[in-house]
Amino acid sequence: MNEHAIWQLIKVPCTVRHQDPGPVDEYGDHPIAMVTETSELCHPQQSARGETDEIEHERWHVYLRPTSVVDANDVIVVDGMTLEVDGAPWPVIDPLTGWRTHIETTAIRRI
Repeated sequence: MNEHAIWQLIKVPCTVRHQDPGPVDEYGDHPIAMVTETSELCHPQQSARGETDEIEHERWHVYLRPTSVVDANDVIVVDGMTLEVDGAPWPVIDPLTGWRTHIETTAIRRI
């Protein structure tokens, strides 16, 4: 069997736009206060495509290197697509070595 470590697939250039929320506004929301961008390597895989209320959307799994910084407020730009991170990313730990092997996140692309 030919197996590859996931980090060997993480070779696609992408940009992570980290969006830090600011203080609470008069409506009780936390508007975006600051956006920073970092260049990363990732591996995007489409997992679903659908339509809700006549708006098309795609669900993607995005795999990033273990040193990447990404959270639920972020946007990942890859191959001309803007993917909104959906939920908290998961830092994957190898059960045998205890080392972080990569980060997995689910993202939504609205079309």
